Amino acid sequence: MSHIDALQSSDTCPLGEEMDSRSRTEVRSDPRVPAISDPIPSDNVRMREASLSASPFLFPSSAAWVVMDFTLVLMVATYFGADRSIYQKSIHSLRQCAVAGLPFVVFVILWSHLSGLYRVHANHAWMLDLFRILRAVSFAGLGLYGIHRLWATTLLTPGPIAIEAAFAGSAMFSGRMLWRRYRDSLYRRNISLRNFLIVGADEVGRDVRLYLESMRLSGYSFKGFVSMSEHTDDERIVGSNDIVGDIHHVLEVARSKFVDEIIFSRRPATPGVLSGVLRQARSMGISIRLIPSLTETLIDRTDVHYVGDLPTIVVFQAKQHRIPLLLKRAFDLVFATLGCVTLLPLFVVIALVIKLQSRGPVLYISNRVGHKGRVFTCYKFRTMTNNAERMQSQLAHLNERDGVLFKISKDPRITTVGAFLRKYSLDELPQLWNVIRGDMSLVGPRPPISSEVAQYEMGHLRRLDAVPGITGLWQVEARQDPSFDSYVSLDRTYVNHWSLLLDMRILFRTVRAVIRGTGS
Repeated sequence: MSHIDALQSSDTCPLGEEMDSRSRTEVRSDPRVPAISDPIPSDNVRMREASLSASPFLFPSSAAWVVMDFTLVLMVATYFGADRSIYQKSIHSLRQCAVAGLPFVVFVILWSHLSGLYRVHANHAWMLDLFRILRAVSFAGLGLYGIHRLWATTLLTPGPIAIEAAFAGSAMFSGRMLWRRYRDSLYRRNISLRNFLIVGADEVGRDVRLYLESMRLSGYSFKGFVSMSEHTDDERIVGSNDIVGDIHHVLEVARSKFVDEIIFSRRPATPGVLSGVLRQARSMGISIRLIPSLTETLIDRTDVHYVGDLPTIVVFQAKQHRIPLLLKRAFDLVFATLGCVTLLPLFVVIALVIKLQSRGPVLYISNRVGHKGRVFTCYKFRTMTNNAERMQSQLAHLNERDGVLFKISKDPRITTVGAFLRKYSLDELPQLWNVIRGDMSLVGPRPPISSEVAQYEMGHLRRLDAVPGITGLWQVEARQDPSFDSYVSLDRTYVNHWSLLLDMRILFRTVRAVIRGTGS
């Protein structure tokens, strides 16, 4: 049995299977409450990881910021280290310069930590970051000067230390400003946002919504209110469009809207409601927060977590593959960029051949549904005639795939050049640009079209928890299999068992398939 076969055989996800078999209502363009006839089983289900983030390199942990600051300050300290003689009378090598600069680097990191610079969950304003950085490098400079006074063979004047501190602070602040610009560009494209529902449309719930939406850089996206079972006058104040369901269907609503967090504005009055939601949320990888009462905020609780200045009780925090996802994104960026540069002459040749053989654009541009249902523009080399989409309805009776997929082995719309491109999967090469933009990954589920997603059942939405890829488990395992169930099952297997090793295996098998020309 192969490694991938073993993953499929072990992919026992009771929640997903139950939702597949029980929820037969199609997911429409703007679902309200998907009808599920039976309750979701919550006993003996394993906890799922949270959604595989589209851009995990937004420094989600304090450790990532420490590493970045350590690297930047060490580079500055190494440059200025040649002027010091703390440990030796002379410094000749770059390594010795770096060692001489370590005390300053340690001081900067220590004071940055004490100043609260690495509290990544706080909504830091740039002025506050600047103040904390200046305080950290100033105290670090004083510490370095103290070391020179005590142990240096020759006393170093304060001027060089002040210049070194200024350069270090500038490097740290510039890195954060560049990161903010990059983060804002992703948020404007709805990438890396955390979707949240608020249970309880009372005054507290409305205040929570206004506060999170007012934090432009928080990365939260409001998906609606879920009403409590106890109807109050407060909840009638909210517009009907903002109420997306009730407490009895909160998990179904969360699943259909790709919610990452559910925030309770208060504890439900009905006993067992919160614990029931928690059991189901654990199996779906959805975090649960509770807005504490005034008494709870006065108690020194370890589970109180601040979102900006908003105190919340973390009832359940879904696991995330932070470091592996960071490495996956770095791998995507490096190899997609190298691919675009090295294959540029091939791109030009393919574009010329397509243009010479048939009328129409070189690229086929279509809207696809990606991570968490986000619609993006996908690029491919055109392999069909210019009127291919209009002809599809006429060829519907020849469809060889079941379910919502459409495939004809001898499709009359495919051009001669297009057949060659498809055989060696060369038509997918423009999607390297989608990978660089963060819309796609090198490896992941195939990005579906909107009409396909509109026919999904609730369990099928699991495949949209991962960033779509140029290649994936389905492409290398069962590309010629006409079964839609197999297609969804393999994608769900990939999401549930994702690892960097699995990505490497899929890429290796993809290269073999391309060389053999076994594409469609």
